Amino acid sequence: MSDRDRDSGTEDSTGAEALLSSIPPEETDQAKTQPSWRAEVTIFDNWCKGCGLCVEFCPRGVLEMNGSGKVHVVAAECCTACHWCDTHCPDFAIVVRRIDETLSRR
Repeated sequence: MSDRDRDSGTEDSTGAEALLSSIPPEETDQAKTQPSWRAEVTIFDNWCKGCGLCVEFCPRGVLEMNGSGKVHVVAAECCTACHWCDTHCPDFAIVVRRIDETLSRR
């Protein structure tokens, strides 16, 4: 971006903005709704102390606290296997296993 563009408030359309504007909106919407990976999430109830870290920071809303103060899976189909929950769980009560979709379709 030139000094003139910076002063006038306009931006150069070459670069990231141009690239993003060239992607059809339906493709960006689809990327937001469909996970890049499928995963199986296992919660070990007897290990979970109910701290809620996994629920608060799950980017896809896969986990939720149940009535007994423990975590349970509510939207397994949304899990992208980012492994945030299982790597940050202080009790090692969560295991995320990525599922190979080519094998699950057979």
